Amino acid sequence: MAWSNTFVVHKFGGSSLADADRYKNVAGILSDRQYGPQGVVVSAARGVTDDLLALVAAARRGEAVDDALTALGARHDDLAAALLQGDARDHYVAEHAKDLADIADIARATTLMRDASDAVIATVAGYGEVWSARLLAARLAQQWPDRAVCFLDARDVLTVSDHEMGPVVDWARSGPATVDALGADFAGTAVITGFVARDQDGVNTTLGRNGSDYSASIFGALLGASQIHIWTDVDGVLTADPRWVSEVKVIEELSYSEAMELAYFGAKVLHPQTMAPAVEHGIPIFIRNTFAPEAPGTRIGDRDPDAAPVRDAIKGITSIDGMAVVNLEGAGMIGVPGTAQRLFGTLSQAGISVVMISQGSSEHSICFAVSDADAQRARDLVHATFRNEIDSGVIQRVSLNRDRSVLAVVGENMAGAPGVAAKVFGSLGDAGVNVRVISQGSSERNISAVIDRADTTRALRAVHSRFYLSPQTLSIGVLGCGTVGRVLLEQIAGERERLRAQFNLDLRVRALANSQRMVLTDAAMDLCTWPAQLTESQTACNPDDLAKHVRAEHLPHAVLIDCTSSQHIADRYPAWLGSGIHVITPNKKAGSGALETYRRVRDAMREGDARYLYETTVGAGLPIIQTLRDLRETGDQIRRVQGIFSGTLAYLFNVYDGKRPF
Repeated sequence: MAWSNTFVVHKFGGSSLADADRYKNVAGILSDRQYGPQGVVVSAARGVTDDLLALVAAARRGEAVDDALTALGARHDDLAAALLQGDARDHYVAEHAKDLADIADIARATTLMRDASDAVIATVAGYGEVWSARLLAARLAQQWPDRAVCFLDARDVLTVSDHEMGPVVDWARSGPATVDALGADFAGTAVITGFVARDQDGVNTTLGRNGSDYSASIFGALLGASQIHIWTDVDGVLTADPRWVSEVKVIEELSYSEAMELAYFGAKVLHPQTMAPAVEHGIPIFIRNTFAPEAPGTRIGDRDPDAAPVRDAIKGITSIDGMAVVNLEGAGMIGVPGTAQRLFGTLSQAGISVVMISQGSSEHSICFAVSDADAQRARDLVHATFRNEIDSGVIQRVSLNRDRSVLAVVGENMAGAPGVAAKVFGSLGDAGVNVRVISQGSSERNISAVIDRADTTRALRAVHSRFYLSPQTLSIGVLGCGTVGRVLLEQIAGERERLRAQFNLDLRVRALANSQRMVLTDAAMDLCTWPAQLTESQTACNPDDLAKHVRAEHLPHAVLIDCTSSQHIADRYPAWLGSGIHVITPNKKAGSGALETYRRVRDAMREGDARYLYETTVGAGLPIIQTLRDLRETGDQIRRVQGIFSGTLAYLFNVYDGKRPF
């Protein structure tokens, strides 16, 4: 059945419907997009589903639920008072009161039985979506008196059957039921309950985890939608988790496959199953920000033929924590058919999901990653399955390693692009992250690695910086914010954008210190407000902590600029240089003291592959050191150097008038 009008489906989750102001915000978003028929799928208001499930659990324990019902009633009555007027408000409150009375009856029966069937739980849990959809529909009808607005309970049209992979839509029944409910010529806005459905016997059920997103995809297919917009609390799909990586970017476009890979490996995009109806019908999905609706968001779908070519090999980097690795190892496995079938058949029968598999071409071992919660059971099952081979020595061991994470790098353009894996594993090596297991499918859209859980944040930052940051990004710390330091910071502030535009040089001042206190920031510091930040800081100056902060694993280069005249600071140069931190300084102490100290500085430079730049310690910044180096490196021999290399003495001689004793 083809609809005579082209729908756009929107989905709003609980965070977008947390209070009256957010309902108004959603109504405003829909008003701005009132360019044709709309299907609006909504979740319950934030926290309501949890409250309803807690109510059922309390009834099963024989506890009173009156207070919980009163609280639910008061919350929704308050929402109605803030959003609706007159008869619309009274009608909503009356309908809500009837629902609460029904829930009270269900709770009494549950208390008597001390049990609740799946249908009972689904019925009670689904009221949150009903209340939310009714409320938004009434608000829109009040807001748009000349537009058709209706409330559609998905349980009246959507039929699903249970399957081992999750709920499966009965399209043959659901399609005609939807047409009957709305009419083939419907051109208004239908506000639809997410998450809920009925089974083939007409019993209430739910779509499970991420059910409202699944509902949006289902109704997108049922309505023949041209687009599906998932409204959430971020600007789109991000290149990494912003909790661990500060330099994330919004991904403008993803293929369905890329989105599924990112979602499977922990990115908060969409659960892979929820996209299935949209994928089957070729409907693009847009991930948008409810709180910044003007942001373009992320488009998920087949390649837009009008879009600019995508050059980035990598689309996103994500991880799953709480993993473990089980390894089956033995010389007797080599060339023996059926080993993998026995191994993974055992895990399948036990309901254990395998996240990642790796097998060497020698067939000497097979290792796989599972959830840490399933790890011991998986290890014991594998050991039992191969007990005879272990006892006879054909298989040497079944080992288990916990506290692991899986890091995944995703992008369809990796296929056929040389050097991507080298960048991934090179960045992990540079960050000191040990890779335990590696896996890459033949599609080449995913490179996965098992690492120690303690290294996850460092690994994410290191790989992200290698692919998304300029190779000339500098993490800078400045010690000494007096006359010299202040002018230097002014110069950096004035030239930073020009250097970025012309030379792809990204200067990030992330640490400042004077003799008493310091300021450390994760992102680049605001160089217009740094004096106030430093004055107000409660953090005592600790040069070693400052250096450790500047030497961030996820940033390509670290630079410490010493604008002090302190011997105490100069004594730290060898340690800083040895750890790979470049040092720039006008401080003369390291170069004018004992020769052994200077030699330690030079040795540390070679050890840490770092630069020590001290041009300003000679001749008040005259270009002497680099000039001499250039002469030597181009074959010249320097026989004699003449001049006054003290800035102070040069000044005094220049102002001396010959009349007074010098």
